[in-house]
Order: sequence, then structure tokens, then C-alpha cells
Amino acid sequence: MPNKNRKAQRAAQRAAAAASNNNENEDAIDNPTSTTATSVLQSSPSTQLVNVAGLVETAPVTNPPLSSATLKSAWTPQAPPASAVQPNATAPPQTVSSEPSAVPKPTPDQRAPSQAELSAVPKQAWASKFSPQSTTSVTPKPAAQKSEPSAVPKATANPLSQGAYRTDRAASAYPMARESISSLTTTDSGISLRQSRSQSVISNRGGGGRRFLLSAVPDTANLTPMLRPDAGGSKGRPISIYTNHFPVQIDYNATVNQYDVEIMLIDQDGNQRVARKDERWKVMQLIVQKKKDFPVVWYDEGKTLYTRELLPDITKPIRVQMERDTQMKTFQLTIKNLVRQEMMENILKFVKKQLRTRPREAVRVIETLFKQRARNELVCVKNQFYNRKQTLDDLHDGRGMAKGFYQALFLTRLGPTLNVNLTFTCFYMPMNFIQFACEYLREDITKGFPDYKVKVFRQIIRDLLIETEHTTRNIRYKLHGFGRPANQLAFTPREASEEISDPAPTLQEITVEKYFEQKYNIKLKYPHLPCIDARSGPMKRANYLPMEMVKVVEWQRALKPLDTTQRARTTSKSIIKPDQRYKEIMNIMDSRDFEQDPYLKQLNIHVDKTEMLQIKGIDLLEIDLDHKSSLIICFSARILNPPEIRFRQGQGQNEIVESVNVGKWRIGRNRFYQAPEIKSWGLIYYGHNPNQQMNKTIDDFANQLPELLRRKGFIIRSDLKLVPIIETSNIEKSLTEGSKKGWQLAIVILNTDASQSYSDVKQIGHQKLGLRTQCIDWKALCRNMDKLHMYVENLSQKINVKLGGINSIVNTKLALTQSSRNDLFMFFGADVTHSTSSTDRPSVAAVVASREPTSSLYAARLCEQYPKKGRCSIEIIKELDKMVEDLLRVFARTCNGHLPNKIVFYRDGVDEGHFEKVLGNEVNKIKEACRRVYGNRPLPSVTFIVVKKRHNTRFFLYENGQTLNVQPGTIVDQDITHPSQFDFYLCSQAALMGTARPTLYHVLHDDDNNKFSSDDIQQLTYWLCHTDMRCTKSVSIPAPVYYAHLAAYGSRSLDFDANHPTHSDGNDKDDNDDEDVDDEDDPTSYSLEDIKTKVMIFDPKVANDMWFI
Repeated sequence: MPNKNRKAQRAAQRAAAAASNNNENEDAIDNPTSTTATSVLQSSPSTQLVNVAGLVETAPVTNPPLSSATLKSAWTPQAPPASAVQPNATAPPQTVSSEPSAVPKPTPDQRAPSQAELSAVPKQAWASKFSPQSTTSVTPKPAAQKSEPSAVPKATANPLSQGAYRTDRAASAYPMARESISSLTTTDSGISLRQSRSQSVISNRGGGGRRFLLSAVPDTANLTPMLRPDAGGSKGRPISIYTNHFPVQIDYNATVNQYDVEIMLIDQDGNQRVARKDERWKVMQLIVQKKKDFPVVWYDEGKTLYTRELLPDITKPIRVQMERDTQMKTFQLTIKNLVRQEMMENILKFVKKQLRTRPREAVRVIETLFKQRARNELVCVKNQFYNRKQTLDDLHDGRGMAKGFYQALFLTRLGPTLNVNLTFTCFYMPMNFIQFACEYLREDITKGFPDYKVKVFRQIIRDLLIETEHTTRNIRYKLHGFGRPANQLAFTPREASEEISDPAPTLQEITVEKYFEQKYNIKLKYPHLPCIDARSGPMKRANYLPMEMVKVVEWQRALKPLDTTQRARTTSKSIIKPDQRYKEIMNIMDSRDFEQDPYLKQLNIHVDKTEMLQIKGIDLLEIDLDHKSSLIICFSARILNPPEIRFRQGQGQNEIVESVNVGKWRIGRNRFYQAPEIKSWGLIYYGHNPNQQMNKTIDDFANQLPELLRRKGFIIRSDLKLVPIIETSNIEKSLTEGSKKGWQLAIVILNTDASQSYSDVKQIGHQKLGLRTQCIDWKALCRNMDKLHMYVENLSQKINVKLGGINSIVNTKLALTQSSRNDLFMFFGADVTHSTSSTDRPSVAAVVASREPTSSLYAARLCEQYPKKGRCSIEIIKELDKMVEDLLRVFARTCNGHLPNKIVFYRDGVDEGHFEKVLGNEVNKIKEACRRVYGNRPLPSVTFIVVKKRHNTRFFLYENGQTLNVQPGTIVDQDITHPSQFDFYLCSQAALMGTARPTLYHVLHDDDNNKFSSDDIQQLTYWLCHTDMRCTKSVSIPAPVYYAHLAAYGSRSLDFDANHPTHSDGNDKDDNDDEDVDDEDDPTSYSLEDIKTKVMIFDPKVANDMWFI
């Protein structure tokens, strides 16, 4: 981009960012993604995604039609005892509507509904029958007369249209703020800032504070999420279950005023800086607590203040004094302007489908309201809350795991609900910094801290918050880096920071070690260790502190990935059975005491916490038909029928059907549906020289493996060639020799501790030689020698697919209506993984697609999306059109030139806030790829579905007096789903441990010529969960998106630079960019054109294999 155009674009982006981010929630913990420059994808053959000329042809498999599944009769489970089940909701009070400027006093009709009324009301109970009705408008009395208390003060005109606000007031239930508060001085010596740190958590970029992330993806308005095509699905067996949602009633007549505020710390010289988060919260608390005439407000700890009042004198700042560890600090609150008046009625309109766009600001108002009281007592991480008095579960690397709860407001088909669940996360342990460093690095740094390790450590924990231990008052700093050792680093005390300055300075230099000895009478134990470069304040002056004199500030979230041992430990702690989870959630609801929350009373919010929401198997649903309200029978929760799994029988080629039992099926004596012929293969031991017993184990495995594979249908033409025992340095030589001999498969036994060994095998096999590999862990092999037939059965499923075989068949067409069974489908799965340990590492986008008619075999494409130095959010797959185009051509070659007429695309890793961007960009890219491949032929219809695993909705089955997990196939598309859009929850897997987590599917797009019904999409999705070739059980998400996740994960063992003609670091500057502007820390300078990409290039012989299995 030319210099002038780039500058103009950045100026426009800065202006847009400034206009849209006044209310940025600083509680947000960012996704550590970053940005880059332009694409390195070229159209030349040398840089294609893969060389598809090496595709292994697979003959299409034709399946005879399956018999239709018989419908089972409706089944109603045993109901819980009366003591355990309470009415699900209490409706909001009915009120008389009024003008926005004055809400009238309560009427006698404002009451809670009786149980009789509740039992007679169908769905939408508290969102329709007990919602405010538009009747008469009440004009308030003049201010001079005595009047009844009003919900909000009277305004003479629309305040949003005025430049100033009148301070005359009507009689109000909420006291107006008087002019005296503008000169308020409040002193609170009883509570220190340090004691208020539990109010919010400090979120880190692997250690420190997070900056605002600007999206690099342009806004698109040409596509919006589709509406639900019908009233919901009906297939399956009805069932009644419970979910961890609690009905919420809201005063829909309420209006909330949103103000922009600024809280500054003023030093003795009159200089100002933005107050820290804990300071801001404390300042607001003091103002509200000490001045009884100050209106009731709730604050998001950032720049936003909410209140039912219209605040007067907003141009006058309010100053308060507050003690901070024996020192008085002056803070100034400035209410800058009234941003908007948020109508709670918008929530009702959204629930009743009168409003298409989710009222995000109204939801944010209520969620901020729910957090106010919790912040006083708990540690808050976005919508998660942790008891600050708990002892962290030590992970022995400077981190500990905390247990807390999650709560969030959902707008569902039934109305607002509060979703509450248990949650776990890791925080840095509050400890001395040397101890922290030793545990984090897992070595004793007091014996030596080499420079290269210092650099790595700095990158990991930069911006970690630390505080001093040697001073009277603990001074907090942000770790910026490390300096020279304390016995070498010299400075002039006159130039030292104000906090540790010498009262009688001298111009003579002194080392940090000597300074602490003279100033504080402290003799350092480890003066040879590097000093910490600590920064604070707006000037960010360097302060060099000895490691042993500081400690890590508590309650900082740690985002570093867990190792295998830690993952096992945290998993065992976080696996909670459904009955225990149910009880703990109900205990949380009891402890929250919503009825006594003064903030919730501002909007007359009531939470029905007597029992979890019950989702009935058969119920009545209120819908609008021709502008008339009608009731229909709906099946809110159902159990779908599983598919039939087809294998080959005995020595012949006859099909045999295995039934699915609670999400599992057996291979037994059956053979794979299609098995390959092996003419040449080899076994390699990768490790140090084994002893005699180890040699015997290797020989036994090599002798038994061929026969065990023959039992599954493999045709073995040659014996397994055992490569002589080798040292680890000879692995490439051995694989190369095997490739020259024409090996179809190399089985590699790994007896090393280094993960690099696995990477070496995969890079050499897949990218250099085009040799298929199957790695076996030595320890796992030894554990399973006495039951080798079971071990090989699992191993053979991977080997068969890698060699082009098909383990089993699921006829997914039988999941659809009769009119769709002659279509040719192609299923896609896509996922984007982001590094959590470094902000400068690229994201990896993986796209997989079926490559033959049975949708059993898949091919994958990988692409890195490079960040710039600095950080931005990349929500989409930039090169999706090229990846889809390549995969379509693979499908055509495999299917004798035929192309699919139906594309179903499952996309993982998309948050609700990014739906429009992903939909507008990626659906268009898919269709663009189709136009290039199909030419003049009719284009396929496209269905685009987002798959979301990370949510907090859980289901519970109450049966025979027990709280159990729901069965595989449980689906919910009513009650707690989106009021109008096409989404549903599906639990497709059997939970072996803990509580089953359903997957949330959101159908964002379905072409008109598709017209999939709810039953079609739901049954198709469920059956695809039975097509994972690695196992004999249904998995939690459809196989295509599961494979995409495996491919993205497997990319860590491969080399994106391999086979490229030039090795670019992905951060080269654009040749046309001659600017001298430093964009490293400018979050407003990114665009999608700045994002560079690099594709993964495989050897053509394996490019379209399922190497990721």
C-alpha cells in the first residue's frame, strides 16, 4: 500500500477505535493473538498448498441403502420428588408503561404470579404474560407540588439532546446528588488499598497487564446469522432434564443512564495519571459509602458508570483523599458525559423476537450490576469469581489452581436466565521472587542464572506485577526486564526513583548491593543475581531492585500451558460428578443471597434460585402465526437415535451392522470395511541400545503384529522388516533407507524422553521423504504386551486409515429427509489455534475436508497466520478460499471428476461476538473458491455451522432419586437456546468421568436451495460424531472439526519453512511501505492486509493422507 493511503487508513482506524472503545471492559482477558504483514501465498506451482499430483486414488465406495430406523414411543422419565423441584420461574411484576422520562409509581397489579398462574402459562412465561403492557401514559405532577415517589427523577426534555442538564429535581425514590459532592473530601483510614485487592484480578500476558486488541478483520454487513427454519426438531425420544440456568425477572420499564467517567491520581506536584483498577474501584466505593446523598451507581472498573439517576453538575470533578499504606493520595473523579440511556425494554423485545440484534449494552448493564456486590468479597476474572481466602492447589512451578464459579446472563427463548457453573483457573503464587523463579524454571537459580535463560524468562513473565518487601509500604511495580547483578550495577542515588531516594544524596556512584546495605541495613544473600528492571507510573522510569527484595503480587492469572503432569493433576481436581456439581451449584446460589443485594433492587431483579430450570420433554410453545399468538406442542429435550456402524464380516466381503450402545460399539471379530494391501514395511527402534529383555519385547511385537493385522482384513505380502537397533542420531538415515526400499509404512518405537524425537520422525517422513509413519511409545508397548491383541486393535485403526483404508461406514444420508439422499456431500472442518505462551508466535489455521463419497477419509491443509510485533485479533482464516479450492480439486480427482452439490462446513473456535465477521468473510471465501473450481457448472449449496465447546451450560438427569449424566444423543433446541436464531445443544458422547459437557452448535448460514430442517441438521451432526476413525465410540464433536483440531495440534511437530523456496520469518516489511512510523505498540494500525501467511507443504505422496490421525 502506498505511504499516503496507509497513513489515511490508519488515521481512519484510530478515529473509529476512539469512537467505539470508550467503554472497554478492562476485566477482559485477551486472546494472545497477534498480527503480521502481507501474504506469502503465491499462485506459482512452487508455493501451492500441496502438490496434488501425488494424490493416492481411492475408488468410490457404494453403499446399499440402509433400512429406516423404527420410531420409539414417547418416554417420560420419573419426576423428582416435590421437595426437590420448585416452580421454574417467577414472572416480573406487571406495570403501567410510561414515558422514558418518568416511570409511575407501582400499581396494585404489580405482584408476583401465583403458582396456579405459573402452571397455566406455557413457554415465554415471564417474558410475555407478566411483561409490561402498553396501556396509559401518566403525566407527572409539577415539581412544586408534593408528589408520590417516582422510580426516576423527572426530566423536562430529552437529556440526550441537551448540552447541559437541569439540576432541579422531582421527588424521587433515589436521592439526587447535590452540588456539595463536587467539593467532597473523604478520608478512609480504616481500609487500605491493599485490602481491597480482592475486588478484581490482575490479568497478564503470561504475567502482566493486557492492552486493547484491535481486530484486523474488516466489518461485514452483507450476511447475518440465519433464523430458525421451524419450531424446532421432533425426532427422538422426549426426556425431561435440568440445566444450570436460573430464571431472572427484570423490570422492563427501567431506564439506565450510562456515563463516561475518568478517575485520575493527582500527585503532590499536580501531575495526573490514570488510576489503577484497584484504585478506581476503591475511589468509587468511598464516594458512594461516605456521601449518603450520592445516587446509587454501579461501575465496571473501567470508564463506564451506570445509574438510574441523571447526575447533575457533571462538569465539576469530585476529589477524594484515601490512605494508601500510611500515605494519603488524592484522586479525582470526572463524569465526562452521558453516553446513552439504555432501555431494559430492549431485552423483552429481543426475547419476543421483535428485535433481531442482541441488546449487548443492556446485558452488560445487568451483568455489571450482578458483579458489584461480588467484587467486594471475591476475586473477579471477567465472569468468574474466586474466594480470595482459599489456598491455591500448588502446581510446583510458581502457579496454583483456584476453584471458583462462573455466572453470566443469557437471553433465551424463555427469557433472561442466569447461567452458573463451577470453574477452575491458575494464578501465580504470592511468594518471594527468587523462590518463584526457581519453581517456575525448575532449577536453583541461586547457583547461577545464565544470560540466555534470563532472556527466555523475561519473555515469559514480562509485565508480571511485583511489590517490594524491604520498604515500610509495599510499592508495586511492573516487571520490565532484568539488569546486571546487584554487585555490579551502579547508579547515582540522586537519580534514583523517588520511592528509594537517599535523603542526603551524593553524586558518587554506588552499587545496588552497597546501597541496600547503607540505606536499609540489609546485606544481600544473592548479590550475583541480576537485578529486576521494575517500572511504574506514567513515565515508566527504571527502578533496579534485587530479586530477593520483591515478591509476586497475588491473584495474577497465569496463562502458560500446563505440562503433562500438571494437566493430569488439574484434570483430576476439576472432574466433578454430576451429583456433586449439582449440589455445589445450588450451594453457590444460596450463598449469593440475591434478595438482599441492594444493586439488584435498582432494576427490581429477582433470581429464582429455588431449583435449576427444568427442560421438559413435551411442553407447549407459544409462537406467532399471522400476528396471532398460538400454542403448539414442542419436544424441548430429546434423545436422538444413533446410526448403524457397518463393517465387513469374516473372510468374505459381506457387510455386518454393529449397534451403538450408550455411545460405544465393538469391532469384535469383524474386519475393517476396507483394508489395504501391504507389500513392504518396516519397524524401527528409536532409542539407546536396549538390553536383552528389551530386545525380546521388540521381537515378540514384530512377530505378532502381522498376524493381528490380518485378522482385521489387512493383506500382508511381506514380513515386517526389523531395522537393526540404532542410535538416535541415525533416524533420518534409517527412514531414508526404508523409503528407498519402497516402504509403505514405517513403524517407529520411541524410547526417548525428548519430544523432539517425535517431531524428527514426522518432519522427515511427511515433509522430506513422503513416508507414512506410525509412532509407538515404548512404555505404552511394555504395559500392553500381555494384552497385545487389544493394543493392536486400537493401533490398527490408525494404520488402516493412514494407508487409505476405511475402518467402518456410517451412512449419513439416512439422517436426512428422503429428498436429500441422492445428494453428494462434502464435509469440512476448520479450527484456528493460538499460542498462549507467546504473543509473537503465529496462529495455525487447519482446514480438513472429506475426499470420497462415504465421508470416511479426509485431507488437511495447514496455514500459519503471522502476527506483527504488537498484537491484534485475527478471527478469520485469511487463506480459506485457497485451502477450500485445493480440497475441492482433491475431492474431484478421487470421485472421478464429480463435485459435491452440498457443502456442510463446521467451524470451531468462534466467539459469539465474531459471528458476523467470520460469517461475512469466510462464507464468501468458500463461495469464491467454488466459483473458481466449478466454472459453468451449478454451484453447491453451503451450510455454515459454528461449533462451540467452551461454554458453561450443563445438563442433569434426575432418575430414581439420583442426579446422573444425560445419555449420548441428548439434544435441546428449546427453552435455553437463542430466541430466533438457529442453535441447539447436543451431547453426543458418553461421559466416563465427571459431568458431560454438551456442544453448542449455531447454524449461521444455510443456502435457500438447501432448506435443512432442524431435524436434518441435528441428526446429521449427531451421526458425524460416530465417524471418528480413531476409536469405536461417539465423540463430543463431528469428526471433521475433530480432525481439524488434530491437524492444528499436529502442526507443532512439523516445519512450516520446509520445502519453501525461500525462508521468510513472516515479518518482512512490505516493499511499498516506505514509512518510518513505528507501529509496534500502535493497536490501531492493523488491517487484514497486514496479516502474512505461510502454508504447510508436504511431500506429494502423503499430502492427502490422514497423517494427523
